[in-house]
Amino acid sequence: MKRQAIIAAALVLLIAVPVAAQDSDYPVVVVNYRELRLAPEDLTVLTAISPQFTSNHALSELLSDNDTLFWEPLGGSDRDLSANSSVSSFAVVQINETGFYETIIGLSPDNQTLEWVVSLASSVSTNFSAIVIAATDFFVDDGRYWGLCEEVVVLPGHLVGLDVDHVWRLSFHLVAESERWTLCIESSGQILDTQYSQLPCQTCYDYSLLIAGAAIVTAVVVFALAIVWTRRHQ
Repeated sequence: MKRQAIIAAALVLLIAVPVAAQDSDYPVVVVNYRELRLAPEDLTVLTAISPQFTSNHALSELLSDNDTLFWEPLGGSDRDLSANSSVSSFAVVQINETGFYETIIGLSPDNQTLEWVVSLASSVSTNFSAIVIAATDFFVDDGRYWGLCEEVVVLPGHLVGLDVDHVWRLSFHLVAESERWTLCIESSGQILDTQYSQLPCQTCYDYSLLIAGAAIVTAVVVFALAIVWTRRHQ
């Protein structure tokens, strides 16, 4: 009986641990006492766009850095995020406990040649703390938790149709509510635009895995007990 109980407990752990790990494997930074759990974007798409992201040493190192979390195409945008149709630009974002860092990479229009690599002006990136407070307050005011942060990036205003030089865009996955919210925030912290979409219930999916796992464990235990009972009564 003890052996069957140990097997059952082990199976429960094997099923439950991966589900719990989904919520714990993301990097976390604390900004003005607000905790951001960051869900990194897949960088393989970016490396497929241009050979420069793998052949250029500085760019390949940037993408391999654990602090590199997000990226975004900026279209025809110059070093200062103004419009420039003669380049194809990309933003690569790093976030850690020391702050927010965005690198703007300019390529030729065909994405084959590297034109320049510059850092976002510090006068913009230093607003990161105020932006995080403004974004999380948006959810706190409604009594909700902001969940997973899936994007933080500074974009040219012209790219998102807003009459500002640049705008912060943050995307959050509210796991408990199965919602995704995207906020566009001006440097002062004013929210300029919000977008919302309903997502499939991940929590329900996780619970269904646990229920299915529990059913499997129960079946295994019942089967094992039936074998033991049969052997004892032969």
